[in-house]
Amino acid sequence: MLAAANPDYEFVGIDFNPSHIAEARSLAARANISNVAFIDTSFGNAARSSDGRLAEFDIVVMHGVYTWVERAVRADICDFIREKLLAGGLLYNSYNVLPGWATATPIQHLLMEVARRSPRDSIAALKEGYELLRIMNEKSSGFVTQNPGIKAHIENMGKQDRSYLVHEFLNAGWEPLYVTDVMANFAEAKLTFVGSATLLENMIDLCVPKDLQPMVSAAPDLAMRELLKDYAVNKQFRRDIYVKGPQPMAQQEQRQRFREVVFTLATMDKDLPEKFTLPVGEMKPKREALMLLTNRMRDKPTSGGDLIAAGEKVGLRESEVALLLILLVQGGQVAPSRPDHATVDRSASDRLNDTIMALPVEGDTHQFLCSPVQGSAFTTPFVDRLVAPLIAKSPNESDAKIARQGFERLEKLGRGFYREGKVLEKTDQNIQEIAGAVKEFRDLRLPRWRALGVIG
Repeated sequence: MLAAANPDYEFVGIDFNPSHIAEARSLAARANISNVAFIDTSFGNAARSSDGRLAEFDIVVMHGVYTWVERAVRADICDFIREKLLAGGLLYNSYNVLPGWATATPIQHLLMEVARRSPRDSIAALKEGYELLRIMNEKSSGFVTQNPGIKAHIENMGKQDRSYLVHEFLNAGWEPLYVTDVMANFAEAKLTFVGSATLLENMIDLCVPKDLQPMVSAAPDLAMRELLKDYAVNKQFRRDIYVKGPQPMAQQEQRQRFREVVFTLATMDKDLPEKFTLPVGEMKPKREALMLLTNRMRDKPTSGGDLIAAGEKVGLRESEVALLLILLVQGGQVAPSRPDHATVDRSASDRLNDTIMALPVEGDTHQFLCSPVQGSAFTTPFVDRLVAPLIAKSPNESDAKIARQGFERLEKLGRGFYREGKVLEKTDQNIQEIAGAVKEFRDLRLPRWRALGVIG
């Protein structure tokens, strides 16, 4: 996705699972994406490799890795970063953090012990282990009654996808960490903590309860401040940014850089949210201010400077515009975009999106499309990916005709549309129901797809 949306960058994906590498290579080949390489290797071998593709990186990204692997592998990761990340380069690391996971540690231990004793696959072992947790929850075991939050945690697990739960819990190296420990580990790789990629978490007044803010603000150093923030909200997950060789910017330069950032409207929803959920509660910005900013971005991406100027005309201060943009970015309604969005080569993203939109006939496995405007990707419903090529081919066909074509395409492949887990028959009533979904896509999301460069 990133390679197709950013054809002027080179990307490398590392995975220890050869099936993942083979599938990724196959998809890249089908879409003729040439600026990405996928390498089947361990982090330790990658750190020691003389392969030119593993030579120097400006950015290293890890999601769902660091606290799911054993300590020796985490040491290999630090070796890789020390050897391969360029001076001035960035690291993104998302991971499970303490103290939020402290009470769930016994849950993971029980599930792992069941899995070690089970001759069946991981999904079946997870189901067996969860049944023990369910019984303990139902019968009010001491573990449940004497640990606040465990009851709700177990009940929530019952609603989650089992494949996700296997990935989350059935790892021998599963070990949530304190942020101070992670900072110390990465310091050995010459990295300095910058802040959270979840932007609001860098603003103490928005991520720490008011009564605890003086305590956090009085912390003797940055590491202790971040640790106290995690205790203040019982943090479970962090998305942190580090830099190899920080170069602090003067405040005036920071403001200028912010004014140069380009933003685009990314939401596929009809209405903007009335409130935003924060770690300390809810915030309800003035709707008129939100509408002013999002309307400026509706037709084309807009710079931070232009948005600040638009806000000043109606009495909004620069800091207020910045806060509203942070809220909208965090909420997914707005996204930073490539400053050269108008001239970037879109052929690679077109090929990949076309390839992915041909995949729903094989299974709803690839649920993202890439945007060369954003330089990133976004999730898409099955119906949208199915009907978009039909509309592109016959833009003047009625919604009902497009819906019927969708039914026929799926029928030929032994598939269908689903409602509540049941296949819909191709009746006039059901065709009209899907036609309603086609109309909603055509009226609401197709214009956003075009604005994001996803479809012509």
